[in-house]
Amino acid sequence: MTVLPFSEWLPDTAPLGSPGLVSVKNALPGLNSYKPIGAFTAQSTALDTRPRGAITVRDNDGIVRQFAGDTSKLYERVGTTWTDRSIAGGYNTDTEEIIEMVQWKNKVISTNFSDFPQQVTLGAATFSNLSTDFRAKHVGVVGDFLVFANTFDTTDDAQSSRVRRSAINDETDYTVSQETGADFVDLQTGGRIQRVIGGEFGLIVSETAIHRMTQVSSPEWFQFDRTLPEVGALASGAVAQWGDRIYTWTEQGFYQILGGGTQALPIGANKVDTFARNDLDAANRIRISSVVDPKAGRVYWAYPGAGNTDGRPNKILVYDYNLQRWSLIEIDVELIWRAGGSAFTLEDLDSEGTLETITVSFDSERWKGDAPQFAVFGTDFKDGFFDGSPMTAEIDTQETEFFEGHKSKVNGFRVLVDGGSVSPQVITRNDQADAVTVGSALTKNVSGQYRPRTNARYHRFRSTISGDWTEAIGVQYDREDIVQGARR
Repeated sequence: MTVLPFSEWLPDTAPLGSPGLVSVKNALPGLNSYKPIGAFTAQSTALDTRPRGAITVRDNDGIVRQFAGDTSKLYERVGTTWTDRSIAGGYNTDTEEIIEMVQWKNKVISTNFSDFPQQVTLGAATFSNLSTDFRAKHVGVVGDFLVFANTFDTTDDAQSSRVRRSAINDETDYTVSQETGADFVDLQTGGRIQRVIGGEFGLIVSETAIHRMTQVSSPEWFQFDRTLPEVGALASGAVAQWGDRIYTWTEQGFYQILGGGTQALPIGANKVDTFARNDLDAANRIRISSVVDPKAGRVYWAYPGAGNTDGRPNKILVYDYNLQRWSLIEIDVELIWRAGGSAFTLEDLDSEGTLETITVSFDSERWKGDAPQFAVFGTDFKDGFFDGSPMTAEIDTQETEFFEGHKSKVNGFRVLVDGGSVSPQVITRNDQADAVTVGSALTKNVSGQYRPRTNARYHRFRSTISGDWTEAIGVQYDREDIVQGARR
């Protein structure tokens, strides 16, 4: 017996003789297989309009709190209800803007460029203006400083390459002073700043460069070094960070940033870079969002691809950084982020349905309320998780010429899937210049085989997998079921 394994997805390689799969949809990479991803299940009430940003934090008392923002409001989630915490009069987030949020001590800081930066003490009822001196697209915490970037003020107007920091340990003071450290710097290279990555030192990610922001002694306070002159980010939401793990989608492709911002490791070259570049609706790149899920060892990028509606993300690229494998989820979403579940009691579960109708596993982190994980805002503006019943997956093997120079008759094969239901199709063509022909869905016979009776030079096998499945391994065939046909 011979097995065509469901190996690594490699859309950037030619289908014929590829070492990897032509297509993987709605499945997650495994070591030698693909695994299911659950359907999206909402867990909250809806925001009023499209979500622009969200954050999960922990206050000084250890309570997990979640905040989100849309066009005109900032919210805190109380139980499963998004509760308005906006300043009086609300906000005016522009269509082409997102909202960024960070935790600063026992506060959440929010910025959207259209309005003044906002602050809320955790546990307080409403946000308020942090400063009326400027507006900014991006925010991060670097050491003991709150750092904004890509700013606007009434003196200098919009400064897309400006980095502006607070006084040391004072998030409200932005008056330039050698004594306090408050100051600003205009970077000379890299184009518009796309993101501020905080920590012991800062990384300023621009369109085509990364600068490292290192604290030094007074009166300079900080030193800026361009560490990666050719690597940046194609959108603000294209950069994902968790601890020292940083991943970015650049104009050249996907990279992991290493060595404190000094090394860029390509992770999508000859794999998915070309596919993603061609599929992305570049006019709506501002809608990209991304997140690292360290528990699963994966990075996710949601983006508007071919066939999207009004620029809304309809694809999610998945990168498993331990296995160095990719896959693709096809689903319309508004935003992906790291969220904590709500702590449910048995009484709370009544609102989710009965024990017989709840489709989410009771082992899911969503019930615990203290385990931030990969989450999503759906098209109804409600947030939730991919933890429902398994989504229907579709996997296409590489294209195979079984007998060089000859057609082949495929009389039978098996699909190796643990659980669920498989509806396979055979895809054929006789010349590399031809469009492929997708055969009818096949039904398994009593011996577990599918009997397509094809006759073509090139063959692929498509497996559509539904139901309660756990592992998709590959396609198996006996040599006697592949018969040499006529020469072409």
